[in-house]
Amino acid sequence: MKHIFWILLLASQVTFAQSISEKKLSKKKLIEQADYYFFQEDFVKALELYSDILDNYPRNHYVQYHKYVAYQLTAGTSENLDSLKEYEANEGKTDKFYNYWLGRIHYNRYEFDIAEKHFQAFLDLDIYKTKEITVETKQRLKETVKAQEFYLSPNEFEVVNLGSPINSAYDDLSPAFFSGHSELLFISSREYAHEGTDYKKPTTHSVFHCVKTGESWDTPTSIDALGTFTEKNAKIEVVNNDGRLFLYKTEAGKSQLYFSQPIKNSWSKPIIFDSRLGSANIQSHFFINDAETVIYFSSKTDNGDLDLYQSVYDPARQSWSSPVAVPGLVNSQYDEDSPFLSHDGKTLYFSSNNPESIGGYDIFMSTWNEGSYGWGTPVNLGFPINTINDEINFQMNEDDISGFMSSDRLHGKGGFDIYYFHKQGKVLVEGTVFNSADGSPVANVRIDLKPINNDDETFRTHTDQNGHYETEIFTNENFKGLIYVGNQLAHTETFKSEHPEHSKSFEQNFRIDIPEHVEETDFKTLYDKKSEQKYERMEMLGSKFRAGEKAMLRNIYFDVHSAQLTQESYPVLKELYLMLNKNKSLNVEIGGHTDNTGTLQSNMDLSLARAESVKAYLVKQGIATNRLITKGYGPTEPLASNDDEVNGRELNRRIEVRVLN
Repeated sequence: MKHIFWILLLASQVTFAQSISEKKLSKKKLIEQADYYFFQEDFVKALELYSDILDNYPRNHYVQYHKYVAYQLTAGTSENLDSLKEYEANEGKTDKFYNYWLGRIHYNRYEFDIAEKHFQAFLDLDIYKTKEITVETKQRLKETVKAQEFYLSPNEFEVVNLGSPINSAYDDLSPAFFSGHSELLFISSREYAHEGTDYKKPTTHSVFHCVKTGESWDTPTSIDALGTFTEKNAKIEVVNNDGRLFLYKTEAGKSQLYFSQPIKNSWSKPIIFDSRLGSANIQSHFFINDAETVIYFSSKTDNGDLDLYQSVYDPARQSWSSPVAVPGLVNSQYDEDSPFLSHDGKTLYFSSNNPESIGGYDIFMSTWNEGSYGWGTPVNLGFPINTINDEINFQMNEDDISGFMSSDRLHGKGGFDIYYFHKQGKVLVEGTVFNSADGSPVANVRIDLKPINNDDETFRTHTDQNGHYETEIFTNENFKGLIYVGNQLAHTETFKSEHPEHSKSFEQNFRIDIPEHVEETDFKTLYDKKSEQKYERMEMLGSKFRAGEKAMLRNIYFDVHSAQLTQESYPVLKELYLMLNKNKSLNVEIGGHTDNTGTLQSNMDLSLARAESVKAYLVKQGIATNRLITKGYGPTEPLASNDDEVNGRELNRRIEVRVLN
């Protein structure tokens, strides 16, 4: 009985130890899975997995950091960076990609000057970096400098978020006003919030109707009769100010233009607008002129990009012309979408992601050239109409100085929001920055003047040698003035851009306290090169984010004093094959290593033969032989002392894989 007790106790201890081991293994596998999506830049999926891990391991700092980065690059773009100092003190030293991630985070927040410093710091680090990540970062740095210049050259438009209740935490798109702008139809995903998650927005959309009472909009109500939409076909249009609604839908596998008539407090079930348009291949975003005689729409070309096409109605024949690409210079090898024709028919507005875009889809305009009978060279409408995010559904009012659009820009209510824009007059502001201590003028300080109702817009200037500055800003608006000495904020002050009736300028002076010490972080000194790891995980070798150039293949076994692989080796070899098969441009060296038992020459020969055995397995699986080279290192590069077997000679007998390109 006593023996049975000890056997049961021993068994329970073994079971307990196994459960701990399995739990640790499970945690490791979960983190590897989350890391896979993170480094594939599927940050939404990575967020979900990191969150699940933190539910069970809330103190795991590695997971906390990577979740923070993923969150800031997705749902948390507008939120504060309070945790940044903590991560800078830790991961800034140990994660060689810290500056790269911070560059991307600040870029998405429109903090281009800080983003530029982080990207440059990453490039300046004297560490191992893949060619892919280096080339990409240089491009991101170039785009950051371009975006900074773009944002600091605001045009005469002012952009205002329509706010609640029209905009919500979800997508709100395709505004269609009628009844003298007192009624609004738009598309929103708010009704399908249950489809989404904390980090993933719903994909189903429906049409909402909203009425303006006085200066406020009533609560929007959905119109079930109009059905549902995806983000791709989320486009509606009201023509002739009578509420007649056009929409693009797919019914019974066929996509067509439909229309719906207002009836009492709702709209009729949509019916096909004109069956003779069926061959037009209208896709998603379209525009119909007031006379309902011309349709502009986007459609995919044979190359897969979106171009703009047009179809014209011939009243004599009572038929629509075969669709043709819009004449002129509008279409490119990139995407052109979301067309809108001005009310006088002389200007075509559209969205495009061509190289003149500052990021994503920007709004462009093209004017009609009667001489060449085509549309002229497209012109980017500039900031603040366009941002590094997407702008679509642009429409200009008949006054040609105001209109509406949809954008998923920073500081919105949710995904896409609906915005009102209008031209705003400007006035010259000039003045002097004084040192409050002695009244002397302060030279070479940076002045950022921001409209209080739009913190993303900045009118930037600097003082000259006499402390004087001048720049144009919007008239009759409340502004926040921020004065920087070096890169340190020294003074903040609010004022209104009021000026005498017959004057084109006004004076605004600032008195500031000069900081005793102007501190500036040298971001490239954050990383501690001692943290650089010698080996990367094998599955990361094909990633641009690999931290090192080689991996050690663990659990590769050979018969004693032989190059014959054992059965236990094949699971790891299969993983190596899958990694190489997935990354078909990757070339590697397979290096064999031994301990110092035996002669040097015999070990050199054995290590090469073992590397050749690994290569033979990979070639047999289908990996091209010209992607693989082998080398035998023998005992020349030991990882540990050869005096002991455990944690010594056993570590030195190994196979390493090193990336060559």
